[in-house]
Amino acid sequence: MADTSQRANMDRILQEISAVGPRLEGMDSMMTSLTESTKSMRLDIAGFQSRVTTLEQRVTTVETLAVLASDRDQELL
Repeated sequence: MADTSQRANMDRILQEISAVGPRLEGMDSMMTSLTESTKSMRLDIAGFQSRVTTLEQRVTTVETLAVLASDRDQELL
């Protein structure tokens, strides 16, 4: 009786372990997809940072030119 019970328990445990494999494969696929998405987002963010830096430089240039023009206008008065 004990052998039969142990064997049934072992069979159930083996079935449960076997069922885990496909779930792990699915998780692996999801992790790969998540990793690719994260890499893509990092590239997008890097591009946005570059654009913001460029825009900041342009604004600084325009502000500098505005101050110079204002100073020049004051000299002309």
